[in-house]
This record gives sequence, C-alpha cells and structure tokens, in this order.
Amino acid sequence: MKSVLILSKWNAGGVALAAEQLRARGLRSVLVSERPDHRSRDRCDDHVVVDWDSEDPPTLFDRLDRRGIVPLAVVNLVEALLPWQDATAGRYGLPGGGAGRRVLASKTLVRDRMRALGLSSIRFCGDPAEADFFPAIVKPARESAASRLVCRVDSAAELAAYLRRLAERGLGDTELIVEEYLPGVEFSVDGPVVDGRFHPVLAVEKPEHDDVRHHDAGLRLHPPQQDQVRAGVRVLSEAVDAFCADLALDQLWLHVEGRAGADGRTELVEINPRFGGGMYPTAIRHVSGIDPMEAVVSMSLGEFTLEHLGPLRDEAVIGGVDVEADALGRVEVVTTEEDLCALPGVIKAEVVNGYQVSDLEQENYFLRFVITADSVSRLRARAAAVLSTLDYRITAPPRTD
Repeated sequence: MKSVLILSKWNAGGVALAAEQLRARGLRSVLVSERPDHRSRDRCDDHVVVDWDSEDPPTLFDRLDRRGIVPLAVVNLVEALLPWQDATAGRYGLPGGGAGRRVLASKTLVRDRMRALGLSSIRFCGDPAEADFFPAIVKPARESAASRLVCRVDSAAELAAYLRRLAERGLGDTELIVEEYLPGVEFSVDGPVVDGRFHPVLAVEKPEHDDVRHHDAGLRLHPPQQDQVRAGVRVLSEAVDAFCADLALDQLWLHVEGRAGADGRTELVEINPRFGGGMYPTAIRHVSGIDPMEAVVSMSLGEFTLEHLGPLRDEAVIGGVDVEADALGRVEVVTTEEDLCALPGVIKAEVVNGYQVSDLEQENYFLRFVITADSVSRLRARAAAVLSTLDYRITAPPRTD
C-alpha cells in the first residue's frame, strides 16, 4: 500500500494542506503524530500514532510494516521531527535524509558550520554555563516552534532565572543555544533549494518586530523598504547559498531569518527547513506564483525543478499582520473572515475563533491577514482599517483554586 507520510507534532505541520495536495496527485496520505485526537486526522487517509518523546524510529517502522504501509515520500514541516524524517528516508530509500539535513536539525550545528565557513561571526554557545556575552537570546536548539521558550536575557542573573523557569516547568533538560543579541531590523527570506543553490522568492522586512519576546508583531513588508535591510537580504541570501552548497542540500524549502544593523552588519538569526508560517504561503503565492505546500510535496517526491520558478510579480507593496492574544483564556472573535476580506486591499484573512491560550511563552496568533497597496502609507492605512474592524474578547480560564 504505497503512501506518503505526513509528520506532525503539537498539531503542527500543515497536515490539512499537505493531504489536499496529495489527494490532488492521487496519492494516499498517512498522518503520523503523537495525538490520537489530532485535529486533522480526518483529512488524511490513515493515521499512525507514535510517541515522539518516548519511542524511536524502528518502532514506527514496525507499525508501518505491520499495517502494510510502504512510504514513497515523507512530508515534514516540523523542525523537531527532522531526525525522524532522516531515519525514515534512510530506511525506505526516500528523499529527505542525509548529513546536510542532520545539520539543519540543530541550531548549534548550523552556527558551527556557518562559523567554519566564515559566513558568521556571531558569538554563541551550546552550554548556558559558558555564556559570558550579554544581551543574549536563549532558545531551544532543536525543539523550536512558534517562538516557544525564546527569551532575551540581559545578564547572567536573567539567564539563571530563565533556566529556573524551565526547570520549574519540567523542561530543565531542553537542549539550548545562547546567542549574541544583535541590534537592528529583523527580516526573513523564503525560497527553495535545488542542487545546492538557494533561490530567494520572498523577502520580508519586520520594522515593528517585538524584540522583547521575539515574536512577529506589527506590519511586515515586502519588498523591504530600508536600505540596510535590502543590503542585508542580499548578504544573507549569498551566505545561505554558500551554506547550502557546502552541505549539498537539495529538494527543500528554507525560511531564513536575519537581522540587519545600521552599522552594515548582517547576521543570521536562524534557518528553518520549511516555509514561513501563518500568511507567508499566501504572500509567496501572490509574489512568485508558487504554492509553497505544493512545492514541498513535490520536493518530498524529489520532483521539484527550477522550471517551477517563474518571474516575480511587480507588486508595489504587500503587508502582513498577525494579531496575538496577550492573556490566558479563550479568544472569542465576532468579526468574520468575510468581513475582513471585504475591506480594500485585503488579499486573505484567517480568523481562529475559539483559540485557546494556555501558554504565554509562545506565539498565540488568532488573526492573520495579508494586504496590498501602491504605497507604504496606504498599506498602513489599510492595515489600520482592518484592525479597527476587529471585534474580539478573551474569556479568562476558570479558576482552579
């Protein structure tokens, strides 16, 4: 029974979209996740449950074999599951494995390789006890998602307090990386990697990025408007291209984050082996004509070629906004997607009515929208119109004491 596996953890991984793409190709989808009640399990043709934390790849392979499931590809958009993707690719002789991808599984290994290639001078360490540079960013080296547990620390005392918070939550064994904090403007670059070459298709400037919690905030812009960011995009794209060539990477999508300083210094923030989340796929489709999920499915089959890349569209400005809940509880949204899409310049909006906020240590977006205009000033006015239309409240969770 030939099937394509879709890996998911924390209900993440673009399962519904991936299953839709596979169905359009006449391929059978098998969800592999740790949750028997996964929210997208009914969108797939089959579901195999595995405990990512306590079980191992041979256990998964045994379950697949006993059910007669023969994978012909693996779709994975969750960084924490890269080792499982690599092991599965190796076991069944599929695209998606190899030494280069094993480097991408660890932010520390990426930093090591970038430094060895002379592509980065940022200070970092994999042992928090060795950190002697502040301010710094501390975050998980492997278990990353939705800016979970990412924190800026301005002193050794703040770093120690962060480590205590992790221990109190039972996360004291989390593999961490501590990195030099770089002042400047944050930006991102998305694009496919084919035959060791990185091909950027979307660059996004984040002038209102939340540099305290390190969450996306405010209006994000394509193309970048500031000279330092445009220069930073060129520098970082060239560095990532050299990194991909060194690791002989192929058939994957990268969402690369960087920072550009007023002094001309550009540095990598991190490399994510997936496309940007939220409304990034909409923006990518609008600018390049490429559906990134379709591209990822094609890559999982080893079929993506440069023929998929067409000329970029000459749009004046595209903007994206993610609205985040700032309190625990249930987000009740009165405004509908239809209400927002009826406003001038709105390309697409996504509303998650009933979103449950259970942890403020990660991003909690319940509304996202993408807009376009012929100038930044008009784009900002249109974003303000969308936000002024939004009607919602957060119902606090019931007290347990």
